[in-house]
Amino acid sequence: MSNIRPLNADLQKAAAEIGEDPSRLAEDLAALKEWIRQQPHLKANTDDQLLVTFLRGCKFSMERAKAKIDKFYTLKTKFPELFRPTDVDDPKFRELFRLGMWLYLPTPLHGNGPRIGIMRSGLYSTDKYTVEDVMQVASALQEIILLEDDYASINGVVFIGDMEKATMAHFFQMTPAIMKKMTVFSEQAIPLRPKASHFINTPSGFEPVFNMVKPMMSAKHQSRMFVHGNKMDLLTKEIPLKYLPKEYGGENGSVEEILNEWEQKLDKHRDYFKRSAEFGTDEKLRPGKAIDFDSMFGIDGSFRKINVD
Repeated sequence: MSNIRPLNADLQKAAAEIGEDPSRLAEDLAALKEWIRQQPHLKANTDDQLLVTFLRGCKFSMERAKAKIDKFYTLKTKFPELFRPTDVDDPKFRELFRLGMWLYLPTPLHGNGPRIGIMRSGLYSTDKYTVEDVMQVASALQEIILLEDDYASINGVVFIGDMEKATMAHFFQMTPAIMKKMTVFSEQAIPLRPKASHFINTPSGFEPVFNMVKPMMSAKHQSRMFVHGNKMDLLTKEIPLKYLPKEYGGENGSVEEILNEWEQKLDKHRDYFKRSAEFGTDEKLRPGKAIDFDSMFGIDGSFRKINVD
């Protein structure tokens, strides 16, 4: 018997459309756990609710789920400074969190569709915080979504990138090497299907950075990225205004309300994140061919080379 949260009627229907069969769920989870147990290089969290998120994110392809789980823990082990937060009580972590750069809105799109996430870029001081500090917060919130959010795991996520406060100092922190790591982690390790990414309030320096990053992504992800500039009406054609936060003129919670709710989630999961340090991979024990990290992340340089008007 699997230990999975029950789904409401809307989510049951959506789950069936991606291949979920409640009569097979326990069997699928048992098969995934047995595969994990047989991997000498891999120590993974085998909580049912987390594993079913990988299955749902891979439309119940067992082989794709295995690959994502492996890459999830491989990249966390290889780049813990970006993807493996362990202390969500760290004062710097909480300070960054309270700036409200990363928000997951309480009501999904159309009430029962994809989860809506907002990244409000540029709210932090580049003199005080590094991009690694920022990514620790983003990674922690995303992992809580993996654990708790059935709308996100079944219906996917719609992202909004609000670049109003972003400066070239923020862009310079996001080197091509870091962007490549983030892109690979997002596409190959995270079992959340991005339905669309919308960028608004983009400054003049955004386009050359965007054009450099976009080719790093798969063709499917590229086709789901939209730059709206300052034309909010283009965004609200895709995401009706009522589903945006109050600060944007919508009805989907206020920044303060969302942060208060998520602070409680961080408190609730503090022990989970402490324990996450136990999980990962040991490349010396990996059977078969070793991962060629140099080939996977063969990009370097800085956005300082970009000419911006």
